[in-house]
Amino acid sequence: MGARSGRVSVVYLGGFGRSGSTLVERVLGAVPGWVNVGEVVDLARSVAPHDELCGCGERFSVCPVWTSVGEVAFGGWTEEVLERIRTAHRAAARQRHLPALLPGLPRPRRTSAPSAALASLRADYAAIYRAVAEVTGSRVVVDASKGPALGQALAGSPDIDLRVLNIVRDPRAVAWSWQREVSRPHDVGGEEQMWRIPAHRAAAQWSGLQLEMASIARWGGVPTARLRYEDFVAHPVASLVDATTALGLPLSPEQLPAVDDGAILLEPSHGLSGNPSRFRSGVVRLRPDQAWAEEMPAGARAVVTGLTLPLLLDYGYTGHRSPHAASAAVAAAPAPTRRTTT
Repeated sequence: MGARSGRVSVVYLGGFGRSGSTLVERVLGAVPGWVNVGEVVDLARSVAPHDELCGCGERFSVCPVWTSVGEVAFGGWTEEVLERIRTAHRAAARQRHLPALLPGLPRPRRTSAPSAALASLRADYAAIYRAVAEVTGSRVVVDASKGPALGQALAGSPDIDLRVLNIVRDPRAVAWSWQREVSRPHDVGGEEQMWRIPAHRAAAQWSGLQLEMASIARWGGVPTARLRYEDFVAHPVASLVDATTALGLPLSPEQLPAVDDGAILLEPSHGLSGNPSRFRSGVVRLRPDQAWAEEMPAGARAVVTGLTLPLLLDYGYTGHRSPHAASAAVAAAPAPTRRTTT
């Protein structure tokens, strides 16, 4: 299924970092007719300005795909274009803007037209997505930018047929991952580290972003689904069939890459930014990574559990719920007032 009414179809992966979105994005990008682009949110604010590496291993400025995308979309990645995107994002798609971007959220007053900054942001992202689809010959673009406010901002574009897939992972595993030292593989110097977050802050941010994702599912008026990372690594094909069906872009098992005993073959992609798994190719093993259960200090684990307990229960991370039964579809949401949950 392609974009409706000539719009470019985009699956936007939303949620908190270190939740497995990169691997989900890579697998979806391996589907014929689908392409993954990494975290487009970083294109203007870090990738292009610092000429970071693309997932293919080339610098952004010489990657043939991104060079062609820039030419098709804007006549080239000029500093004027990049600054316009950065400025519009700051002015219209930060976390504080999310309530105003939700069309179904009850409010006493409602603006009838988007701001100039929001209109500019939507137009530039639509141009990027459309150019990606044209250059790669794809019909669905997968963007792992993750920020809920940016996703909801783009959902209102008349030129983007956007669906939101919320990738969620046990917050204790997420918090433990944020405390590890991880190199930024796209840093051309090869020495820069990804930032680290203490456990209590990771738990608070995880909860906050998940509540934002829930508000999009309820009031955003955009097709949404939820996919637990644990279900994805345990049942990669079945979970993605469920999730894409809920989004209205159904994939069959035959369309997805073959998984053999937890191993999947992934070719290099042109994804931008993110963690080291975006820059690995060949045979990749899907594994739950339960190191936190043995290595995470008891105090930190208790803090994260306490701060996230309501959502731990809701998402099936405590008790005796079947992992796959707790899985993916939050719901297609054709109207802001409708919501279906698992």
